Parts: sequence; structure tokens; C-alpha cells
Amino acid sequence: MKKILAAVMLTILAGSASAGTAGFAFLQVPVGARAVAMGGAFTGVPGDPMGLYWNPATLAGMQGQMFTSTYTGYLMDMQAGFAGWVNPAGNDLVGVSVNYFYGGSFTRTSMMNPTGNGEEFSTNSVSLGGTYVHKFGQSFAVGTTAKFVYSSIDTYSGNAFMVDVGAWYKPALFSFGFVVRNAGIQTKAFYQENDPLPTTVAAGASAEFLDDRLLIAADVSYPLQGDFDAALGVEYSPIDMLSLRAGGNLHDKNAADNAGGSFFDALAFGVGTNWNRFSLDYAYKPFADLGTIHRFSLGITL
Repeated sequence: MKKILAAVMLTILAGSASAGTAGFAFLQVPVGARAVAMGGAFTGVPGDPMGLYWNPATLAGMQGQMFTSTYTGYLMDMQAGFAGWVNPAGNDLVGVSVNYFYGGSFTRTSMMNPTGNGEEFSTNSVSLGGTYVHKFGQSFAVGTTAKFVYSSIDTYSGNAFMVDVGAWYKPALFSFGFVVRNAGIQTKAFYQENDPLPTTVAAGASAEFLDDRLLIAADVSYPLQGDFDAALGVEYSPIDMLSLRAGGNLHDKNAADNAGGSFFDALAFGVGTNWNRFSLDYAYKPFADLGTIHRFSLGITL
């Protein structure tokens, strides 16, 4: 099983144009326990610092300076993390972020040593981003994030410069978001040719009901190197210090079907709480017979 997952990770992280996949695909690993628990329906949700990943323009809904971080424990010893800082000032907002993915260590094999020769190699990826958002009044904003991205697999490495460009609009009850993620150019190839980038176009909407205790959000997205996806998420806060979440998307449903999982494996669930200047969120994502993915996020208002 470990050799199979190693091959999958190499394909995901390096990319293969002939297979229709993208390089630097770790950038498509969803970020933030709250967003993941809502099925990834987060392009139109304002006021959350994880907008640094989902849609920079939605950061316009933030009221104060904040630090955010998230940790994901993946299958085997794979790990992912994200950290960011945002600082609104009048009609402008700036932010910085770092997104990393550790693909684990694997035994090196060859035709002469199919079971390994005692050596190991690993995969690592990181993205460093700077964000700027400008508000036009109280109901419209645009934002962009510029990123330097680096990935390594064994002795091979590649890097790229990318941008996210988004817009956010809230005319009344509903909040709308639109974003293009990971558009740019690869400046160093893993092998002889550049890989297609994981560029995604997404649009989303959200609305709050029951005196802002119920949040419903929906997204549609199209990766240029993948299949159309749609997501739906719900968040309910029965009391001020507790939020309950659930959501799902077509991508996870298809993955669950291919892995022989049930409808339960297509969903995600989560809970969140806040106290004083701190917020803590958790997301639970079943992954059929391969295991379960846990995510934790911490936010601090500065």
C-alpha cells in the first residue's frame, strides 16, 4: 500500500501533462478546518482569514488584524499546514501567508532492488504569498495574492510564480465571490518540460439566516486540468461559542465511489469554538478504506 501511495504522491506533486494532471497540485489541497468541514464551499464566505487561500477579496469583510494557522494530518506520515496574517486599514488590507505540504518519506526502489536498497527520499512543497485587497464602499472588493511556489521530489525540483485574483460583492442578504486561483508561469521544470499549472476558476455564494446563526454556502469550480466540481456547506451556531458544520462536494463523492466508500465518505464534518481573542476549529474527513483526515485551525485576533 505504501508503494502505491508513493506513486500517487509522485504523480500528484510532479504533475504529468500526458495524464492530464497538474504540477504543484498541493495547492489544490483545501485549507482551513472551517472551510473543509463545509465541503469547500468557501469562495463567497466573507470575513474569514482563510480567504488568503480561497478568495482574497472576501478578506474585505474582516474587521481587525488577525493571525491564522491550520494543520492537516494526512494518510501515512503526510502533513500539510498553512499560516497567514491579515491587517485591514481603512479601504485596504494586506496579508502574508505560507502554505506547505510534506509528502512523507519513501523507500527508494529500482529494477535491481525492487524491495528497496535501504535508502529513502521525500517530497516537500511550499508556497509563499503576499496579498492586497481594496474595498470600494461596503459591498464590493477586489483582491490579489502573488505567490512563489517551490516543490521538490527526491533530487528533482521545480518552481513557479502564480497569482490569485478575486472579487467579492454583497448587495444585500447574499454574498458573492469569484476567483481565479494559481494562474501564472513555471520558471523551473521538474524534468525537461514545464507542467500545466493547477489553475482553477471558482464562483460561490453564501447567506446568513436566523439572526446570523445559520450560514449556507455553495460553490462551483472548474480546474483547467481537472473536472467540474460543485460544493455545498452549512454552518449552524446554537450558541455564541459553538458552531457545527457539514458539507460535501462532487469531487469527494466521486473519490468515495471509486474507493468503494459510502455516501458518508463523500461528506465532511466539523465543529468550532471561540473565546476572547481565540478561535479553534476542527474538521473530520473520512476517506473510505484509506483512513481519515483530521484538520485543526487556530485563529488569534491581534
